[in-house]
This record gives sequence, structure tokens and C-alpha cells, in this order.
Amino acid sequence: MKKSNKRVSILTHTVLIIVLISSLYPFILMVMNSLKSSQEINVNPMGFPMEWRLDNYLTVWQEGGYAKAFLNSLGIMFVTITVVIVVCGCCAYAIAKLKPKGADGVFNYFMFTMSVSVSLCLVPLFFVWMRLNLMNTHTGLTLIYIGTNIPFTVIIMRSFFIGIPDEILESARMDGCNELSVLALIAFPIAKPIFLTASLMTALSVWNEFFYANSFVQTDSLRTVATRYIAFTGQYSSEWGKVSTAGVITVLPMVILYLVFQRQFIEGLTGGSVKG
Repeated sequence: MKKSNKRVSILTHTVLIIVLISSLYPFILMVMNSLKSSQEINVNPMGFPMEWRLDNYLTVWQEGGYAKAFLNSLGIMFVTITVVIVVCGCCAYAIAKLKPKGADGVFNYFMFTMSVSVSLCLVPLFFVWMRLNLMNTHTGLTLIYIGTNIPFTVIIMRSFFIGIPDEILESARMDGCNELSVLALIAFPIAKPIFLTASLMTALSVWNEFFYANSFVQTDSLRTVATRYIAFTGQYSSEWGKVSTAGVITVLPMVILYLVFQRQFIEGLTGGSVKG
């Protein structure tokens, strides 16, 4: 029996290692190519750099206008996360614990909106945003990101709030807390893991989003990181060293963010009960 379990464990770990290598290899290859010249990539596209070109990063950062693009993306991301977390936290708590009339209908509406492709909303949004003078503004783009991130965030937060025992909330009410105090002092602190998880997922969706950012923002000084990368690849499509460098600059912040908060991220996804 022990030998059988050991074989299963070895097989499982082997499969996981293969999956890990296959997942990391494209990113590692992109990092290696970002340290090469375009001529070296043509000769040695899969190997380690023979001459380390660290100056690629400074060149791409300046030519791609990434300093302004980073500030734009960070500003939009911060506002989107703040609004989404507050709005979805209150909405998910109400659906899970207060259960007002129509709560199930609201939840089913959010489930339905997740099945609608974002491309279907482009044309009506374009005309509405034109009339509201929200085209080519960060405000208009931020409102779109808030709306597109709310449904999924409400769904995952609701699942977490359902796992909070009602007895804890009832005891707070018996101590004289009103519903707002229960939400702010009891429910929200317990829900910190899912808040962090939702924040990370929202940050990733905003940082990587290209479809709306490219359609609703045309001024170079207002463009986000994702659109700067696409423009960079078009301008320097034959210079693969710079293209790889731009790719690393684009994805590295999110990679670092997930590596730092990976434990809290998993805890939020698998949470739903109160420990301690």
C-alpha cells in the first residue's frame, strides 16, 4: 500500500513539474530574448544571451512612453478596484445575508451578464459615451471597467459571505450594532481574504485589458500599458529584442503582484468559513 501511494505521489509531482515548466517556459524565453539584440535572436532564438543587453529596457521604456502609460494604468486600476470592492462588498453581503426581495433576481442577472460577450457592448457604448463626452477620457474607461468587473466580483464575494456564520452577525446586532456597523466592523474584516482576491483579479483584468482601452482612448498621453505594448509591437515588429523587452515590462508587475500575494489569493478563493 505504501509503495502504491509513493508511486502515485511521484507521478503526481512529475505531472505538476511538467505543467510548471510548460507554463513558465514562454515567460522565461521572453525574458531571455529581452536581453538579446534582434540580430542575436535571429541566430539564437531559444538559448541564453551571448551578450547581455540591459540597455534594451531603458531604450524601450523611453521610446514606448511607458512612464506615462504606467501612471495611467495605475490610476485607472486604483479607482476601479476601490469602487468595485466597496460596491460589490455591500451588494454581495445584502444578497447573502440580508436577502431582500428581488435578491435572487439580481444574482441571476449578474450570472446572465457573465455570458454576454464584451464585444456586443462596443457599439451601443460607443454612441452613449459620445453623447456623454466620455470618449477619450480616463473617466469613461474607468466606468467601463467598473461595470465589467462587478458581476463576477459579486458572485465570488457572495460565496464567501454565505460561509460566515449567522450567529456572529446576530451577536453583534444583539450588542446594539445597526446593520451598517455589522457590515463595517464584523463582515468586512472577516472578508479580507476575498477582498484581496477580488482586488488582484480586478487589477489583472484592468492591467491587461486592450479591447476597450484601444477603442475608447486614442490620445497617446492617455493610453494604458496594454495599448502601448500593442503599438510598440507594430512600430518595432522586426526588432524582436525590443518587442520581448516591451512584453516583460508589460507583464512583470502583475507577475510580481501575484507572487507576493499568492497565499492570500488562494485563501480568498477557497475561503468561506470562519476559523479561529
